[in-house]
This record gives sequence, C-alpha cells and structure tokens, in this order.
Amino acid sequence: MFVTPAREKEPHAGSGAASGLSTLRSVQLNLQSRQLLDAAAQANGGDAAWRVRKLAEARALLALAQIAPPGRLTVQMVDLREHVRVLLLMRVPVACHPDENNVLRVAQHALLGVVYPREALHENLPGSRFVQILQPVAVWHANVVPGEQALCLGITIPCNTPLREIVLMAYDALAMTTHQVNEADEAGVFHVEAARWWAANLDRLPLSKTPFLKSEDDAQ
Repeated sequence: MFVTPAREKEPHAGSGAASGLSTLRSVQLNLQSRQLLDAAAQANGGDAAWRVRKLAEARALLALAQIAPPGRLTVQMVDLREHVRVLLLMRVPVACHPDENNVLRVAQHALLGVVYPREALHENLPGSRFVQILQPVAVWHANVVPGEQALCLGITIPCNTPLREIVLMAYDALAMTTHQVNEADEAGVFHVEAARWWAANLDRLPLSKTPFLKSEDDAQ
C-alpha cells in the first residue's frame, strides 16, 4: 500500500538531466530523505544482491528529488519489502479530459505510484508496467490506460534501466515533450479518443518545455 508521506527539497539549477544524474552518488541526503530510506531499509526483503540494488535505486531517487527545483519531485513513500515501490508527487502539467466546451483542463501536479520489479534487472518489460497515475483522474493522454491510468513509456523498457530514468521518462511523457498520438502506431495508443483529440491539436504540444532539472523561471 502507498502510505506515509515525507517531504524533501533542495534546489538545483542544472540545464538537463544528464549532468544532474552524474552527481547523484555524491548528493548527501537530507534528514527527511535519510529517515525515509532508513525506515524502508528495515523491511528490505529478498536476497542480498536484490536488497543492495533496491537501496541503491531508492537512494538515487531521493537524491534526484533533492537536486531538482523545489517542489518538482517529492518522494512520499518508499517500500522495499518485495519490489521497489514509491509514491511520488511530481510538479508537471497533466492534461485532463476537456470540459463540456471542449476546453482542455490542465492539472499542475501528478501523484504517481511507481513499481520497480526485480524482473526489470534482467528482462525488457512493457512500458506500461512501471507507472500508475493516481491523481488527477480522467487524464487526457493517448498513452494512459483509461480507468486504471497506467502510463505507457514505450513499447518496452530495456532491462536494467534505473528507476530514476523511468521517473524522468514519466515527467517527459506527462509534459508531452515526448508523445504518440498516431492510433495506428505500434508503439501503442491506449486512449484512442484522447489520441484523436491531440492529433487535431498538435499546436498545443508540449504542455511544458521546462526540463526536469530546471525551474520554470530558469526556462523562460
């Protein structure tokens, strides 16, 4: 279950994800992040190698949240009992179902449940396997499964892709800097009605041009 909120923030003015990701190992976790990781470590399950990997993935994600602009990413829960399970609050524009006047509604945050299973280390998994959008509801996105709101990040995610990269992919997908609106494409359209709407409104894309590691003010 996704429970137990916690918050951590630390600004970073990097111009993109590549330079920021190279510094994650050297980031000193703040008190809240350490407490969150320590609590998860108490129930870290599985064999020794998988326990070590889960801790490393969780730590890197907490470090990513700290170097991101304030409010970009808050790790609210970490569960290492079986898989790596995290609850994330991400500041990113999210398209929601147009109103009765066909005016697009855009939320400014997404609550995401992310599961990183052990199979991800050795298998190419479907792109819809990792991320579920818990809030907002009625997300208007061609690559979001209606109802359950699984977010598809591509046909497959290559094996051994780090959790932090999956989170960055989710940000780009929701901001629609990457998108697929061709319902006939093999990459997979899960919400046909939304795909057709976006195909007719390509001038509205992307919802944001702000990279994950830049603030909106810096991106102006």
